[in-house]
Amino acid sequence: MVREQNVGDAERASLAGRLSGSELLTSVSTSFSVDYRQARERFLAALPQGRAFVLENFLGPQNEELAVDAAWVGDPEAKCVLVMISGTHGPEGFCGSAIQIDWLALLKECCLPEGVALLFIHGLNPYGFAWDRRVTQEGCDLNRNFVDFAAGAPANPGYDELRAHLVPPALEGPPFESARDAIRRFKQTHGERAFQIARKAGQYTDPDGMFFGGFRPSWSACTLDAIAGEYGLTSRKFVAVIDVHTGLGPYGYGELQSEHVAASASQAIADRMFGPSVTSADLGTSASIPIHGSLQLFWERLLGDGRHLYLCLEYGTFNTEAAQRVLLADQWLHVHGGGDRTGESGREVRSRMRAHFCPDDLAWKEAVLFRGRQVLRQALSGLEQVASGGFELPQASCTDSGRPPQAAFGKAE
Repeated sequence: MVREQNVGDAERASLAGRLSGSELLTSVSTSFSVDYRQARERFLAALPQGRAFVLENFLGPQNEELAVDAAWVGDPEAKCVLVMISGTHGPEGFCGSAIQIDWLALLKECCLPEGVALLFIHGLNPYGFAWDRRVTQEGCDLNRNFVDFAAGAPANPGYDELRAHLVPPALEGPPFESARDAIRRFKQTHGERAFQIARKAGQYTDPDGMFFGGFRPSWSACTLDAIAGEYGLTSRKFVAVIDVHTGLGPYGYGELQSEHVAASASQAIADRMFGPSVTSADLGTSASIPIHGSLQLFWERLLGDGRHLYLCLEYGTFNTEAAQRVLLADQWLHVHGGGDRTGESGREVRSRMRAHFCPDDLAWKEAVLFRGRQVLRQALSGLEQVASGGFELPQASCTDSGRPPQAAFGKAE
């Protein structure tokens, strides 16, 4: 009886050891970086052929160069392209960069499907990535920056009503409590969803406010356009885009959020490629709310309905209240606290931002890479079928004007 017990303990210890030393956990240690500099170095080491789009006149915390790095993997003439974007929202780039590094390690000894290539875009918002800010160097939320500014930016009357209360002059004491009371009254009158739309849907009037979409296209938006031209994306048969985000939804789960109109051809393609795990803002099945000016609009204008797929791979971290606190502290530092991110207060804010958007938790990171690999497998399988003609692309639906419908909203975190 004692011998059987000892054998059982040994088997259990062996199994625990095997689980702890799994290949996926090994990849966690080599894929997740400690700062922007290391993330960029790892990306460039894996893809030395990458093209750097340097952000001039700005440096990182270690005086390092800031850049968006783009690199192509596979046949230059591929009919179908999978575009993988990291760093749209600054510190969320640690997660996206890790998935890119993990994918590159998997691809190193494997062949891509015929007719399929990958385009990696690393650190689309390099300033925010390096300095742990959600926004760009212009103070712009990049995922609100793709509205048609020539046609006029959309209004957000709820934001206008709450503007003075969303970033109060102090984070405690009477001014802070007064702001909280004003927000509570707004919620009582209009409801929680109306408050979230007012706060997060995007606003185009207040550069000192959160979720500011800008007055014009940002440097990162213009760089994305340059990258699309550099790699000839408009000439491809089909382009699938995976844009990695964090901070919304169940802890550790990667939700594939479609930003397409529910009746569009692109939405039908998303459903067929990825199945019922795809959620839709248009149908109300997402953990998110509608927003203005997401990256979806860029790809829609570039390629049109039925020729592309844009999905946010959104990983949950902590709850909405925690997100509000950390984002408020970050914006308060910028507006009322002098904006110094190198001093004690600034370093504390940066640390909190990174901890919220990329938790230093082995289980969370393992879940991130596991889900990322699922998405890669599904995307490559779908694109292989499109390239070979085995996946018939649905015809784009049209409005009365004969043009494909364009989403007015995307999804927010």
